[in-house]
Amino acid sequence: MATIRDVARKAGLSVATVSAVLNNKPVVSERSRRKVLQAIEELDYRPNRVARALSRNSSNTVGMLVPSVDNPFFPQVVKSVEDVFFQNRFVTLIGNTEGKPDRALYYIKSMLSGWADGLIISLTWEMIQPEVLDNLKRARVPVVGLAGARIIPEFDAIIPDDTKGAFDAVSYLVDLGHREIGFIGVHDSQSTALRLQGYKDALQQAGLPVYDELILLGRGYEKADGYMLAKALMRRSPWPTALFCYNDVMALGAMTALREENIRIPEDVSILGFDDTAGPYCHPQLTSVALPKAEMGFLAASLLLDRIRGKEGPPEVITVRPRLVVRDSTGPGPRLKAQEAAEGGEQPQPFMQRSR
Repeated sequence: MATIRDVARKAGLSVATVSAVLNNKPVVSERSRRKVLQAIEELDYRPNRVARALSRNSSNTVGMLVPSVDNPFFPQVVKSVEDVFFQNRFVTLIGNTEGKPDRALYYIKSMLSGWADGLIISLTWEMIQPEVLDNLKRARVPVVGLAGARIIPEFDAIIPDDTKGAFDAVSYLVDLGHREIGFIGVHDSQSTALRLQGYKDALQQAGLPVYDELILLGRGYEKADGYMLAKALMRRSPWPTALFCYNDVMALGAMTALREENIRIPEDVSILGFDDTAGPYCHPQLTSVALPKAEMGFLAASLLLDRIRGKEGPPEVITVRPRLVVRDSTGPGPRLKAQEAAEGGEQPQPFMQRSR
């Protein structure tokens, strides 16, 4: 079994420096810290203090990794996780990976060498990269995946039913009389793939065509991405009378793009988001698919706490169901408008024939 002296020798540093890294003291340079962490990993070294803490389940520290603290989806999830562990006298350490594998790897190694009793990770792209995934699988503590859609078979997970949420959203737009419904999402995103499947299923079940021209995927899921994709989509044919967005942030960008084109929401084009992070805070208020963020955080923390306390059994995957929250950004499509106009003796003017 490797000792602290073996780690120091491998890293080419003093025992005191290794000890400082293990105790998370700020006196060590980043370069030296990385050397120590690499040596610890290569030697599979675990300090005696860690072993004792883990054997007693008494370190009372857990780690949580999220892809972006700026993403409005995560603050409520993090708060829910932290509340559960605070009530059980645990400290929760948060790492922001920014969607980058090297940052994820750094936090994983740091947290595991820093005596974390368990980890909660986002099931996002950076977590399934080979080196990151290998380190997670070799962790001697329980790991729970949260959100995202890239399930790791070895770990427990709390995931939303993305496909059902998207299906309900698009079915609602169809019921409003929309037939040409656009979709904007993210390249190389499993969540996008699942939501896109729900979008297609809803159209096909309604007997409507799926227009490839009305499906656009971008590089990211920020407001600027939604803005650019919506601009491009409104130059396509057929023109969409409704737009389903990967998330609320992209929907906000799309709304800005439409306003610049003098397109009214929802009179001309309906907008629908996903995750319900911005719905009540924009104008018009955004119709969105709400994810139970607090519930997801609670379930993930509770499951991890059970594992830390010795619960055994195969990995559990808990699926939470989204719900549609209808607000002001969605309205009747051309078909319903025509029906209402006919009943009222009016002749609606097609949107495509109006000057913008």
